[in-house]
Amino acid sequence: MARPVPQAQAIADLWSEYLGAEAKENDDFFALGGTSLAGIKIIDRMADDYGVRLSVRAFYLAQTPARVAELIAQGRAGT
Repeated sequence: MARPVPQAQAIADLWSEYLGAEAKENDDFFALGGTSLAGIKIIDRMADDYGVRLSVRAFYLAQTPARVAELIAQGRAGT
């Protein structure tokens, strides 16, 4: 069963785990040292955890945990 819709800090914590740098809700993925491989791993993990698969393009354009959390919420709402 998928977890509840994440708050931005939960996504930031996930980024911290994969990037090896502390991430906050409005931090930029690439400024934190994010790479395409790390992005794909995070996208896969979020799909497993939250039941919503984001496109690579949408993930990179979102850039911050806060915006990614919004995309997951929208995906769950079917919008």
